[in-house]
Amino acid sequence: MTTNVKSKIQLNIARAFAKPLDTAACERLRMRVLFAVAILKLFNFIGGAWDIQWHVEIGRDNLFIPPHLLVIFAFTTGLTLITILIVYESLLSSVGQAPPHSLRIGTLTAPAAAFGIFFGYIAALIGGVLDELWHRTFGIDATLWSPPHLLIMVTTMVVDFSLMLGITASARRQGYGFHLKSPLFWGLALTGAYAFESVNFQMGEAFIVGFRQGGVGLYGLLFPILMGAFLPFSMTVLIRLGKRYWIVLFAIGLTLFFQYLATGVAAAGFAILKPVSVIEEYVRLNPDSTAARAREFARLLGNNGLIGFHQAWTISLCILPLALVAALDWIPWAKRRPLAAAPVFSISMVLLSYLGYQGIPTLKNYPITGPDVILACAISAAGGLAAAWLGGRLAGISDQEDETST
Repeated sequence: MTTNVKSKIQLNIARAFAKPLDTAACERLRMRVLFAVAILKLFNFIGGAWDIQWHVEIGRDNLFIPPHLLVIFAFTTGLTLITILIVYESLLSSVGQAPPHSLRIGTLTAPAAAFGIFFGYIAALIGGVLDELWHRTFGIDATLWSPPHLLIMVTTMVVDFSLMLGITASARRQGYGFHLKSPLFWGLALTGAYAFESVNFQMGEAFIVGFRQGGVGLYGLLFPILMGAFLPFSMTVLIRLGKRYWIVLFAIGLTLFFQYLATGVAAAGFAILKPVSVIEEYVRLNPDSTAARAREFARLLGNNGLIGFHQAWTISLCILPLALVAALDWIPWAKRRPLAAAPVFSISMVLLSYLGYQGIPTLKNYPITGPDVILACAISAAGGLAAAWLGGRLAGISDQEDETST
């Protein structure tokens, strides 16, 4: 591009953005875009829940199955919106009207949250391509803990936490308080629900792993151990940003509601589309495959074989431990030390899950001893404290934003 052409482009941009910047309007626009992306994430939630049901019941005959199309719609729309925001604010910056609280990366200028969402989506796109290659190489039977799936889940959480931090910062700059009619409250509740579901969704594989091993010792308690070790990261970020413990109970309630909604959409989709299963013969010939074990485990638990109901049940295991965390709002000492929530959740997650297993024949018969339970509590609490510390560090970014932004 010649210097003359470049100068003309810059002149035209300057004319288009000649009007003085309305910083308040710009902040409102930011929050609307972030909320739009957050609402689109609900389609990712539904598509993901439908996808795992599709894999177990139908198989994965091609990339463009209906649940994937739903996820692709939400993904591309969200990425488009955040890209437009980055381009718009970068153009403002190029004519000397950079909005406050912006981050510059090369020639681009936008809120830090927008960059987090953008790069999270791009990394998720790479994960999706790798997942397609993985299935072509290893077939239709795949664990949730395959490398591409783990990459997708991590990058999805990058988007979730970018939204959480971005909405919180924008709402505070606009003077919103924390109450039921505030976008600050609903932004935290919505993104918190997504963050909780991401951990629950990925840790669901622990049940299949434990089932394969006959539930011996720590294998039988693998799910509550992993939830107790990893969920405190999301939980602590939510508590620190909301400055209240009880927000976790509202977020997990939304997670459960969305899970039932997604299960209903999946059931309706099967009824309307009547897809032909491509996995029945595979399961018959490979009775020890992940798909076969998942189907068998769902059948033994009941739930009419619907994996979505099983996922809802695993979410419900977190409700009482999170209720104990919410009760910390009544303890002044704990209100000043949010890390206290981690061992409360982690230990109660193991103990209450173990007690809950006693009402389910399949899980009741797992050979879990008292020392197994004690060791599980110790492992879960140690992991939970480490995760909570990291979550607190992430939440601290919100408090430091005014000092580091332009």
